[in-house]
Amino acid sequence: MGLLSIFKSKDPKKLLEIGTEYYNSGKYQKSIEYFNKTLNSESKNPDAWYFKGNAYQMLGKSKLAQDSYEKALSIHPNDLEIIKSYTMLLNSLELFRESVEILKNVSESDDEIIEILGDAYLKTGKFEEAILQYNNILERKPRYKEILAKKGTALVGLKQFDEALEIYEKVLKISPYDTEVWKNIGNAFYTVKKYEKAIQFYDMYLNEHKGDFGVTLSKGDALRKLGKTNEALDLYTKVLEKHIQNYEPWCRVGLLYYDTEDYETAIYYLELANERNPLNPSILVKLGRTYIKLRNYNKGLEFMEKALDKDSEYAKAWCYKGYILNLLEKHYEAIDCYKKAIAINKNDSKFWMYLSNVYKTIGKEDYSKEAYENAVNLENHNMLPKRAENSVL
Repeated sequence: MGLLSIFKSKDPKKLLEIGTEYYNSGKYQKSIEYFNKTLNSESKNPDAWYFKGNAYQMLGKSKLAQDSYEKALSIHPNDLEIIKSYTMLLNSLELFRESVEILKNVSESDDEIIEILGDAYLKTGKFEEAILQYNNILERKPRYKEILAKKGTALVGLKQFDEALEIYEKVLKISPYDTEVWKNIGNAFYTVKKYEKAIQFYDMYLNEHKGDFGVTLSKGDALRKLGKTNEALDLYTKVLEKHIQNYEPWCRVGLLYYDTEDYETAIYYLELANERNPLNPSILVKLGRTYIKLRNYNKGLEFMEKALDKDSEYAKAWCYKGYILNLLEKHYEAIDCYKKAIAINKNDSKFWMYLSNVYKTIGKEDYSKEAYENAVNLENHNMLPKRAENSVL
């Protein structure tokens, strides 16, 4: 078949081959044209939908990628490669609940599927569930350093800091110059609010990976927490110059202005972040929280409800909704919200403390005392022992 006849062909197989060639050569928009031509001839071709999703993802068009993957899955619901790409995208969009719902129902999975599920649990604060997934992999691959590092992060989330650092030390012994471990150690120190130490490890990583998007933002976050506002803003601005369509740097700038109590400016930047990723419930919660500071409680409540529409298992959204309802003197509705937050994450002492306060407000002293004791017990359980001085870290 001559070249001209190939390009005029309506054979779905040939059209898919051409689209794949364009995709492999990095010509993603052109590849989409041929995947669409394939689908015009064969609308239920799962490969065309799948590769079209990949192409949209490479172009940064997340919603279109999501739609394409969903179509591919509707045709081949048990295809592991489609499931992997789709749930990795969902995780990147912070749609972790949707990711978990898909992954936990996969009958036959491999280590990649287990890791993606563990990552979704990790990002939603379900650290014990994440560790179960990572341990599943580590039973077969005990020296899998990337999974060991993620397990370390989950242990940090459980406030088991000594155990986390032991994990990181093990990884460093396996691979002493593994820069990913430096990044994870930085994240561990950040989580326990040791920001100077976190910056030390972020700088080690950035010396080898200059301009890394995520770690530069993380270093900016640590600087922001230390009150070094100008230095943090400088880092966020550098990221924005190269990633203007990405929601994360806009969100970070919004949080910086939130921390400096310039709430109107914070809302401006958070709205820009929301425009770039309207599916992200975390941004909606941050917007709602900022409106609380402005005492615009109805607007704050509106954003918490929007976040819960996106993710009904978002514990912090339930907590903030309860906080607003309590301020509006809707105490019993507030109690229901706090209970929902606790049902999702019973280990957050703040949820119990808020519940204690609202019970006290309505005169239910026994309930208030019980919730307060739960909060105190969690705080005592989470107290961190000091690390030995001779630690390699």
